[in-house]
Amino acid sequence: MADILLVEDDQTLGLSLEVALGAHGHTVRWCTTLADARTHTLDRPPELVVLDLGLPDGDGMAFCRQERARDMLVPILVLTARNTSHARVEGLTGGADDYVTKPFELDELLARIEVLLRRQRWQGGGDRVQVGRLALDFRRYEAACDGAPVPLTDLEFKLLRYLLERNGEVVPREVLLDKVWGLAPTTQTRTVDVFVSRLRRYIEVDTANPKVLLNVRGVGYRVARTQEP
Repeated sequence: MADILLVEDDQTLGLSLEVALGAHGHTVRWCTTLADARTHTLDRPPELVVLDLGLPDGDGMAFCRQERARDMLVPILVLTARNTSHARVEGLTGGADDYVTKPFELDELLARIEVLLRRQRWQGGGDRVQVGRLALDFRRYEAACDGAPVPLTDLEFKLLRYLLERNGEVVPREVLLDKVWGLAPTTQTRTVDVFVSRLRRYIEVDTANPKVLLNVRGVGYRVARTQEP
């Protein structure tokens, strides 16, 4: 179950969502202003945010963009009365992971929340992730292979996190060079391949026959499967 931050100024709706989410085993931190929401995310980042947009002290989209700008990776589900296609596009391009308009069916909202939480665990956006034999703690930047500590570098953590966040999609080498190393995509180097080869020693049971950190010939790499430790 998850720690969910609910940002909703409608007292009736907020109370009903707090009760419904709690009945499904989630811990709910309910606040009614953006100021309180920022305090909550700084004090203890939640695992998911349910965010209204029209709040007493500002626009929820501003909060969404600010949190993404400081690299908050947890899913944000926007819950709003703004039901135009323009508003939906603005929400999704502004950092929201899902966009639900009011009025809504409670069962559908709960299902969407569960989908986002499952995706978050798959992507490795949480603090602790298992990748093959390698256990990662992104908050402490610690790693262990079969229980023994492993001294991964910052770039190795960054590479793994970027691949995990792509949810199993193939990431081209050129994109990894740009996003992880800050190199021009046209740079001629085998840096990505060297790093992947090194990480496979900790991830794979058989490095000659990788099952988790996979190469798609001529394209790039992807992580096949992750799980919570």
